[in-house]
Amino acid sequence: MDARANHFLENFSPEGRERLVNRLVYRELAPGEYLFREGEPADGVCLVLEGHVEVFRMASVREQILTCVNPGDFLGEISVLDGHKRLATGRALGNVSVAIIPSEVLLAVLDTEPITLTLHLFQNILGHLRELNDLFVQETVGKEKLATVGEMANSLLRDLHAPIQVILSAADAIRANHSDEATVDCCQKMELQCDRLVAMAGELLEFSRGEIKLHLERTDTSELVRQFLAANGDSLRITGIKFGFEDQPAEIEVDSLRLQHVLQNLVSNAVEAVDSKPGGRIDVRAWVSDAVLFLSVRDNGPGIPHEIENRVFEPFVVSDKKGGSGLGLAIALKVVTAHRGKITFETQAGQGTEFLIRIPQDAASPAIE
Repeated sequence: MDARANHFLENFSPEGRERLVNRLVYRELAPGEYLFREGEPADGVCLVLEGHVEVFRMASVREQILTCVNPGDFLGEISVLDGHKRLATGRALGNVSVAIIPSEVLLAVLDTEPITLTLHLFQNILGHLRELNDLFVQETVGKEKLATVGEMANSLLRDLHAPIQVILSAADAIRANHSDEATVDCCQKMELQCDRLVAMAGELLEFSRGEIKLHLERTDTSELVRQFLAANGDSLRITGIKFGFEDQPAEIEVDSLRLQHVLQNLVSNAVEAVDSKPGGRIDVRAWVSDAVLFLSVRDNGPGIPHEIENRVFEPFVVSDKKGGSGLGLAIALKVVTAHRGKITFETQAGQGTEFLIRIPQDAASPAIE
């Protein structure tokens, strides 16, 4: 697009606009390339011509996404006008074209423009600062909630130890005295569910600390689905929903227990979505293609509400579900990211939703871009 059409320039006088346009510095950014970094000196205001620029700050050890700047918009004006260093980092999402107004050129032109332009620029700055303040409040509240979750998970792990040991000992005693297939199967299910309970509490504790520890192991897609069904089949059958499970056998190297929990969260969400719909159906698929493991969970429910579409992977975001903590998808994202993978979704009102996970087939396979 023509830089003259950028929103930043719309209130300048024709003479001032031309002076700025004639001094623009053009840059082409590759996907993932940084436009500027937090803490760097401000060299100019950046006008986005093509593509999208993601703006984020480092919050502890993770990135806090602030906004995404679209073609026709701009960024970086606050640091230029107040003379301080960059408040955040700008990074290209895909191929990006930008035009930069050098700081000294902008300040020189502002000296000759009407005072109304300066007032307009400060109104924009105040608007951006309000957005940053809202994000800061949300981040602070989120941290406090996560700290509470961590304390609860830690306490839960301690309290679970004794009763779970009693259950496991009882299962061993029952199996020692009754070797028939049905009894052995029930004891194995008891042990499996105890292991899952401890693993889920541990996962909550890790998530509250901002870490996910993987234990990679060799398995295959069929075994992954089989183990998921062994742990969840009974509870899924009583829902009355029609399920479809499909896998194309292939060797993979993953944290199987973590991925089963991710699938459990996705399927549980899908169950709640289609629970009241006649003819509700959920399909789970697993396959490998070009050294990438694909996991798909599709439902024919009402779709994700539009107001939370852009925030479904954030902690504590819930729709009109009957229950839930709002952490399931946030944890799923962490687990998939720890596998060097990506999780995305497509949703359509009244038609349903599909979550798609892409993970490297094994440790030697490249990360998913």
